[in-house]
Amino acid sequence: MNQVTHGGNVWQGDDPSEWLDYSANIRPGGAPEWVKEALQKAMDNISYYPATDMHRARKGLADYLELPETYVQPASGGASAIELATRCGMNQVLLCAPCFGEYKGAALKMRLPVETVVLLQEDRSIASPAKAVKDTLQERTLIWLCSPMNPTGHTFTRQEILDLLDLARERRCRVALDEAFIDFCPGASNRDLVKTWPELIVTGSMTKILGIPGVRLGYLCSQDALQLGSKCLPWELNCFAEEVAVQLPFHKDEMLADAQQSALRTQVFSEGLRSLGLTVYPSSSNFVLVDLGRDAEPVIEALKEKKILVRRCMDFAGIDDGKHLRLAVKDDKTNLKFLITLKEILTCAENH
Repeated sequence: MNQVTHGGNVWQGDDPSEWLDYSANIRPGGAPEWVKEALQKAMDNISYYPATDMHRARKGLADYLELPETYVQPASGGASAIELATRCGMNQVLLCAPCFGEYKGAALKMRLPVETVVLLQEDRSIASPAKAVKDTLQERTLIWLCSPMNPTGHTFTRQEILDLLDLARERRCRVALDEAFIDFCPGASNRDLVKTWPELIVTGSMTKILGIPGVRLGYLCSQDALQLGSKCLPWELNCFAEEVAVQLPFHKDEMLADAQQSALRTQVFSEGLRSLGLTVYPSSSNFVLVDLGRDAEPVIEALKEKKILVRRCMDFAGIDDGKHLRLAVKDDKTNLKFLITLKEILTCAENH
């Protein structure tokens, strides 16, 4: 069975809070107050089975995403949405890499052939997806693309998405666009395109922007969302995820403010990393990809000794050279602490 690598491995002892986790890209400070209030409100419903049709969660998500309810399928986290998308009836899967390992994991689980096209160029630019896959794309293929791209943080333009959809229509393919981090990029979503493009499936997750990985709330958007959703297990969402989804449309302003604050933190953190002589890829999300220019393993282990976790990149095609790390962006005080610690480790390594 394929084992997908994730960050967030804080369960290495009895107390997860002892770790400073830069390996998982979660909202600094955890869930906002309104989410905590929603979770508390959901306690009133723990004695009842959730509605199997998820109509309350579907309406909340649809209002938040500004889509018709029939185009939205709630899911138990982004991973569940990815699995549903993979069941769309295509004959093979094409990954636009570097990318999240869950796409390949879902395809292998369904025994679908998987091919990979690396978009990352030698000059660290990102190739146009349509141009990169055009020569090898076979009919009846599901094309996976992530925007913002994980782990580079690169966001694709609307025209690049449209070009890929044009190619997909020509080859009788479908495009699965993962927007798990899109809430950190206000105005950059392409989910509205599902209204006019039956070839498009958009998956997403509220985990990152709301800081709720333990709640499991994701979604899938497409013209055939309800059909794909029929493959869900009964009671896909628990009452806690349901209540958060219900409350989403009423808190857009707070989420926008979070995204704007995150963008500033990403900029400052990136500049701090560059001041250490590191190569930092431009990112429009709440994480950055860093090329240390040296073997990352000693640095990873030194950070771990100080109870700091970072994300290895050996399972990302195109950056599996042992020199890259993906780092979450946290609050300014914590980021400064990380930069000071990293500088000490790098200086120590240079002096030996």
